[in-house]
Amino acid sequence: MTVLADLHRPGIATHFARVLVQRAVPLGVPEADLLGAVRLNRVLLEEGRVRISPAQLGALMRLVWRELDDELMGFGAGRHRFGTFALMARQMVDSSTLGEALRYSVRFYNLTSPALRWELSEGGVCELALRLTEPERDPDHLLEEFLLLMWHRFCNWLVGERMPLRRTGFAFEPPAHRPEYRLMFPGPVYFSQEVSSIQVDGAWLKAPVIRSRRDLRRFLQRLPDEWFVKQIFADSVSARVLRALADASASLSLEQLADQWHVSSRTLHRQLKREGHSFRRLREQFRRERAESLLLEGNGPIGEVAQSLAMTEPAFSRAFKQWTGMSPLAYRRARGR
Repeated sequence: MTVLADLHRPGIATHFARVLVQRAVPLGVPEADLLGAVRLNRVLLEEGRVRISPAQLGALMRLVWRELDDELMGFGAGRHRFGTFALMARQMVDSSTLGEALRYSVRFYNLTSPALRWELSEGGVCELALRLTEPERDPDHLLEEFLLLMWHRFCNWLVGERMPLRRTGFAFEPPAHRPEYRLMFPGPVYFSQEVSSIQVDGAWLKAPVIRSRRDLRRFLQRLPDEWFVKQIFADSVSARVLRALADASASLSLEQLADQWHVSSRTLHRQLKREGHSFRRLREQFRRERAESLLLEGNGPIGEVAQSLAMTEPAFSRAFKQWTGMSPLAYRRARGR
């Protein structure tokens, strides 16, 4: 899965982890625990060129949720006790359509939360708008960004399809990390708006909710990591490609896979493009995740890691530095601290 990132550098900017740490420490969470969760030291956390994985950011956010007992991570007026989202989501999966689910969620949060004011506008264009009652508590806008990202991704999961964003707006000036938005919020993004919001085609409100409470239990176990990846649904061509790479070899090519599936490579390329992916990026993501796992869990030579990914050691070292901002050896040492 291609992660939320600058399109030319896979991974997530350390900006988001830095903001979380800066907020959580004054609220009583030990800095050593936070850095341990994200597997970074203070120097690497402050290094702008370093990029982290969805699992690293997810582990950090889970720790903050639990330690503060607050799903708003200290950025809102009052707390959302840990488990609030799960309570609301259980009712949403019982809805028959996405529109019914969204109407329930807006009522739920507007009744229970002193921090958030949601508004759902229906019609040819559906807009979900968010206002923070005390925006000064979120000076870096991480909460606004995260909530809009979360709701778009959760709605996609409910209906089992990626809903194209017609427009995303934010009620603040363009931030320094705005290049990250290209995959967070694909489509036109506007700043200095009256309200922060996302818009999709209104026809999506009639889409059936296809998930069950059993599906939701499994989904909740993967949060918040699930919010930080470009979504690939189980029955998609992209998911089949990732499974093929895992079952075969990282050296598998587009042409070889197309031949196995008895389609032309052009057809396979076109199917992936329709889902917003490419074979090259899926293979790159598979290699990165596999490399990180091998480096963290084992002590074998870097050359063996490269060989397992069907790469030469120099090519692997160059690629890994592009993915994370660190050499494979520096990555292993930093995460071992």
